[in-house]
Amino acid sequence: MGRPLTSDDAGRFGELILRQRTVRPGTLPGKLSRFDDAVWHLAPAHPDAHAKINAIRWDHWPAELVDVFKPVTLAFLEHPTPRSVTVTSDGDLMSIGTLAYRLRMLREFAEWMSQQHLPNLHEVTDQQLDRYRQHVLRLEASTHHKSNLFIAVRTVWDYRGRLPPHCRLNTHSPWGGMPPARLAAAASRPAGTENTTPRVAAATMEALLAWSLRMVEVIGPDIVAARAEQDQIEAGTHPSQRAFDGLTSRQRLQAFAADAIQRGHALPGHPRRNSQEQPRINWSQLARMLQLPQRHVPPSLQPVILASGLPIDDGSPVGTITGLVQGHPWRERPLTTHELPGLVSHLSVACFVIISYLSGMRPGEVLNLRRGCTRQDETTGQLLVAGRYGKGHARTPRPTLGDDPWERTWVVVRPVHQAIALLERLTDGSPFLFPSSLHKPHAIRPADRHARRNGEMTRDLGNFIAWVNATFSRLDGDAVIPPDPAGRIYASRFRRTLAYFIVRRPRGLIAAALQYGHVSTTVTLSYSGKADTGWLDDLAVERLEAILEHNQHDHALLAAGEHVSGPAATDYRDRVAAAHRFAGRVVNRVRNVERLLQHTDPSIHHGDGMTCVYRAETAVCRTSRQAQGLPIDDGPLEAECQAGCVNLAYTDRDIARLAERLTVLNTAADDSMAPTPLRDRAGAQAEQIRTVLTRHQAAPTEGRTP
Repeated sequence: MGRPLTSDDAGRFGELILRQRTVRPGTLPGKLSRFDDAVWHLAPAHPDAHAKINAIRWDHWPAELVDVFKPVTLAFLEHPTPRSVTVTSDGDLMSIGTLAYRLRMLREFAEWMSQQHLPNLHEVTDQQLDRYRQHVLRLEASTHHKSNLFIAVRTVWDYRGRLPPHCRLNTHSPWGGMPPARLAAAASRPAGTENTTPRVAAATMEALLAWSLRMVEVIGPDIVAARAEQDQIEAGTHPSQRAFDGLTSRQRLQAFAADAIQRGHALPGHPRRNSQEQPRINWSQLARMLQLPQRHVPPSLQPVILASGLPIDDGSPVGTITGLVQGHPWRERPLTTHELPGLVSHLSVACFVIISYLSGMRPGEVLNLRRGCTRQDETTGQLLVAGRYGKGHARTPRPTLGDDPWERTWVVVRPVHQAIALLERLTDGSPFLFPSSLHKPHAIRPADRHARRNGEMTRDLGNFIAWVNATFSRLDGDAVIPPDPAGRIYASRFRRTLAYFIVRRPRGLIAAALQYGHVSTTVTLSYSGKADTGWLDDLAVERLEAILEHNQHDHALLAAGEHVSGPAATDYRDRVAAAHRFAGRVVNRVRNVERLLQHTDPSIHHGDGMTCVYRAETAVCRTSRQAQGLPIDDGPLEAECQAGCVNLAYTDRDIARLAERLTVLNTAADDSMAPTPLRDRAGAQAEQIRTVLTRHQAAPTEGRTP
């Protein structure tokens, strides 16, 4: 477990800058920086193993101001953040990530001070701050960056009570207390009130998720088995190596050649770059297979193999192909040792997509997951994943699970558990599901203490998509995973995209086509009642946008002459007209979304071939569940919709869908090869649809919106 640094530590190592912070277990004493050091390492105090926290290199700062900003930085490290324009509560230490970012901004301020020949912060007056503002406004930088430059200076002023006199700004309040966004001449829209993270296009996300699931279910087991076989060969524990026990190197080569000739096997080779290149024996792999000393075949013994006349493989095969794609092996020949590292990386990315997308976790929360994180609730049977909060102040870097007060759980669907189980087999030996390195030891960021970074995962995600598109093909020649119009796909886009699928496409790929179901209920359940409401906010905003778009679309079609029939037709027209008349309000805070939804939501639900103009008192689906003693939802349940419900209406769009279904049902009813009960059922359904179509054509047309 991590622990706060004590005064005894300070006595041994000098004045430690992290003495008030909890450091990650396994931190080497050499990484514990002292006040007089030219480099301050902050990463040991960051709670996330995947995070990249650059060290503070004081030799990159203006030399005359280092003694000014070192005490400022130490105050940031040791004292709670005061109440300010950027923090809403007292008592928490500034997070290491925020601190590192503030210092990047302060270094720009220090460089400006150096140019102005200001020897310390006490020389910075209101007049000097006005000059600095003009300097910032002239920079070719984003408004967001300019705003953060002002926030950094304001933070120094907020800590004035913890600083020596020469480190305090000589001002009553920087820029008269004007908010940083206004100082930076921000646009009228308040900063940070809109989620600008682009969604992944539906076609791209569907294909990416489908191939990620296919990797885990079909291709992944072959990759894991090949990786395990290669590890056994490397360690000398593969069953095939037992036959060479007690033999000399020459005898091993002779025995291998004789057995290969008898079985018709080939020699391991290097992959050929083209068909004209001559095959070359992979002597290193052969030496590993035979456990020769120093993994080397001496030149004096190579004639034993060369004289055998054995063919040479294009690569060094390992493992077997068992997975089937559309009834055929997903590749014709075994994997090779040359391909294996890339395939392991692709499998890891596929697991990341599944876990991240189908759980609603933040990228850092996924990257910090550890072995043994899966759970199942004994009472409800819900599948859980235990991890750590990915956002918030004072998250101590304790990585253990079970008794950690910062632990939280997510309710997930079965594919998430399957992906984690595969990762635990793939990353045997590392505590992380996504270690810093999947192949070779990482000297700077060892895999036993560090996880992969967001940037590395983004790069690997692009490589995975490129590999799928290069390896597999569609009959129409289009890319298997089409490119996303918004550009490269990165992990933080998955939560935003999941909200879209749940709100806009509840019967889409996740819930119906793959029959993994209940993702909406499951993911939302994970976040209900939690301090982290970001996911619920995403859903609320997505729902508001969807309702506004649907209202506008419905009104436009009515105005264009769309016909509506059914018992709720009049109510449908009235609600659409009322929703269209609502002018709306400016939304600048997420908490206002729910209030606005009450005014804009006409409770019109477009289903598959029908429209529900929902009224709880007359909803048959609701009364049916109530009579059965089942839980009652706030909205309609399409799965329990009944044709006699007075809440139903049928638009021309619904009628077109029903006409398509009628064609299918007529064919099924006339199929002489089908069992009689199925034909009768199809005939009854077809008759029901014909009745709806007839009534729609005969329904009066008055009441349409002109």
